[in-house]
Amino acid sequence: MNKLDFHRPASLAEALALMPASGDGGQAWLAGGQSLLAAMKLGMAKPSLLVDLQDVPGLCDIRVETGPDGAPALWIGAMATHASVAASETVRTFVPGLAALAGGIADAQVRAMGTIGGSLAHNDPAACWPAGVLAAGATIVTSQREIVADAYFQGLYTTALEAGELIVGVRFPRLQGLHYLKFEQPASRFALVGLAVAHSGAGQVRVAVTGLGMGIVRWPGAEQALCGHFGLPALSAIAPESLQALGDLHASGAYRCHLAGVLVRRCVAALTGEALPRPAPLEPSAVGPVPAPPDTEATPKDGFGGRQLLAAPPPQVWQAILDAQNLQASIPGCEALVQRSPTAYEATVKVGLGPLSVRFQSDVTLRDLQPPHALTMVFVGQAGALGCGQGTARVRFEPTGDGGTMLHWWVQVQLSGRLAQFGNRLVEASSRKLSEEFFERFGRVLGVPAGHLPPPSPWHRLQRLLARWFSLFRK
Repeated sequence: MNKLDFHRPASLAEALALMPASGDGGQAWLAGGQSLLAAMKLGMAKPSLLVDLQDVPGLCDIRVETGPDGAPALWIGAMATHASVAASETVRTFVPGLAALAGGIADAQVRAMGTIGGSLAHNDPAACWPAGVLAAGATIVTSQREIVADAYFQGLYTTALEAGELIVGVRFPRLQGLHYLKFEQPASRFALVGLAVAHSGAGQVRVAVTGLGMGIVRWPGAEQALCGHFGLPALSAIAPESLQALGDLHASGAYRCHLAGVLVRRCVAALTGEALPRPAPLEPSAVGPVPAPPDTEATPKDGFGGRQLLAAPPPQVWQAILDAQNLQASIPGCEALVQRSPTAYEATVKVGLGPLSVRFQSDVTLRDLQPPHALTMVFVGQAGALGCGQGTARVRFEPTGDGGTMLHWWVQVQLSGRLAQFGNRLVEASSRKLSEEFFERFGRVLGVPAGHLPPPSPWHRLQRLLARWFSLFRK
């Protein structure tokens, strides 16, 4: 245990007075503790002050009230547990789908302690409550203001909450229907993919998806299709590329998108009462592996990869990506990077996401160098008692006709120790955010303005390569 101060205030005013507005990162609100305490046990959060909200009156209230627009609204206090929401007759009458969502979170022990406010403040990229709140178009009410759901969720473990700001409750509008379904990762009970569909009497439809890797997102393609006609036939107009997802050791990005398509149909069928069509049997010629396009190289069965276009020739990119000074300037949270030999580096990187922060010491060795065409990075990182990570990254540099470089990459990573209990989901989810910052910096190192780089897509994700590498190895 790290030394910390603990307070359990008896009023909201007392709780707010205990939390300094400066927010230096050493203070934390303690709600149900199902995320924060787990992070503390793993050494990924080290608060110096915990303010326990268990005894603050009014934060557990569940009621129907008159909203700002004069219409009835459902109020759920921030300290209402998942179990209490699931059992509430008020919730079951006003928005039955929210009660069903709460009743499917994790297991009975977590539901008895975990709270809606704690889940929303943590904003785990695979949590259930963010999907329901975003789909419903709810409003998060804090000690300082009211924040609509679209403005509240800002990325991986990131919200609009400011230092010292406390969620006091969530206000849900009246809906004609809301349904949430998830495909669970068997070990953790987190959503491999979770999807919520909500529609109002005015014909407005909102669809929110969790578990795709970059945090909770809305699905505009599905919303536009369903707004015209709320029913299963409308979903046939959704373009497959209208949704993006990241892959990991549990599922590829393409499979996650496929799951989202399955879940949105099941949600709509549950709300309309339509019968889901049975899938047509595969033709004999369709059974078997799908051959790869002739212009793509074979990739291993495990791991993840992609490609990225950079507006610089291969020799320039090669020199920049191997230069220690350039790498340190590009890697988010890099505290030190030393080149021990022409083919070996040592790095110290610290990156925080929400209450989580880990520093890794890593050794990186370069092998199979074929300048300026290809190389392999072999890396091993230590996080003390948390465990270690190791893996390989294969990178290939292909010149383009306009003087640029197409970088092809494939990464295989393995975590061990206590870090593996928590780290895989965290690493996969944080890759996109860290990679965007890495390649924005790397583009400046190459003298290429950030605006000249192509926007990220599920097949152009080299920007995740080194960011993921170093995000693994932090302490």
